[in-house]
Amino acid sequence: MSQLPWGSALKALKSALKGGVEKHVFKPSGRYVYVVKGPTGPHLVMGDLACSCLDYYLNVVIRGKRKLCYHIAAAIISEEEGTFRVIEHRDPEFIGVIKGVISSEGLGSDP
Repeated sequence: MSQLPWGSALKALKSALKGGVEKHVFKPSGRYVYVVKGPTGPHLVMGDLACSCLDYYLNVVIRGKRKLCYHIAAAIISEEEGTFRVIEHRDPEFIGVIKGVISSEGLGSDP
């Protein structure tokens, strides 16, 4: 399994350092997700475990070529550097926030 391609690593660094990462924190549970804004729209990142982007699905899940996509890398860098923007929600809003991000990606729409 290879590392993130150089071009993707640069995109991750740029996104993390230029305000492209939001950390949505839900209260009172403390649960959180990241939303990483990319050129094709926002993508939902669940810690360092999963991303809603096509690259993650194809190259991590299906092909097993690498362990992460640039959105996950951006979230990790942003967390380390403290460059993310925090957006707080109440716990009951969790499903609505997730649905909102997914629908803006075009993943939640009916065919």
